[in-house]
Amino acid sequence: WGLLTLDALDTERFERVELDALQAFASLAAATVNVAERIERLTLRAEIYREASGQQHKEMIGQSKPHKRLVEEIKLVGGSDLTVLITGETGVGKELVAQAIHAASTRADKPLISLNCAALPETLVESELFGHVRGAFTGALNERRGKFELANGGTLFLDEVGELSLIVQAKLLRVLQSGQLQRLGSDKEHQVDVRLIAATNRDLAEEVRNGRYRADFYHRLSVYPLQVPALRERGRDVLLLTGFFLEQNRSRMGLGRLRLSSDAQ
Repeated sequence: WGLLTLDALDTERFERVELDALQAFASLAAATVNVAERIERLTLRAEIYREASGQQHKEMIGQSKPHKRLVEEIKLVGGSDLTVLITGETGVGKELVAQAIHAASTRADKPLISLNCAALPETLVESELFGHVRGAFTGALNERRGKFELANGGTLFLDEVGELSLIVQAKLLRVLQSGQLQRLGSDKEHQVDVRLIAATNRDLAEEVRNGRYRADFYHRLSVYPLQVPALRERGRDVLLLTGFFLEQNRSRMGLGRLRLSSDAQ
């Protein structure tokens, strides 16, 4: 990659230079520039994909009374460190609400780490949450930090929290109470400062009554319960959202105009 030149007025200057060392330096310089260029290209490509998929948009869209009430509650609880339990049907935007709470908090400049509790087998949930040390289980070849440690100083969002087993609930309760955790296979305590936001589409109070959920853990989660209204309760917000999605797709497909017909409205 490129060309390296050396100049000197003294004709004997380069007799003391080891050519092998110089070649090694040149190769390292070339590799460094090569990698930097690749990273720059990948970053640009990732930005294009984000724009195309609309991931850069984090605002919550709506003008209905239920939506405005939700936004007011987000602002109210966002400035605190209270644990929030977001409830609502599948697809109402619980993750978007969690992002808005984090953005409104004093931890906004710290990481927001997310974990979908339903997407992992029970045997891996503990490792994902608390981390593990080398040899803690088959396949644990290296020490690994869990989501709590990654979110230290910031916010941890647990989606589908209703899917957690009773055993994991008990261990999570200890972390919420003391801020201390142990990686799998280790006796060493790690102190973390994490704000927890959880979300579920289940009725956890009913789960507690049926013995499928720990009452103490449920009460720790629902310090501030936040119900997200379904779209059918939000009136003409559906048209605002439709316009937003149409504009996203118009830009992505390179169209000059894309509108919803009156019949479709």
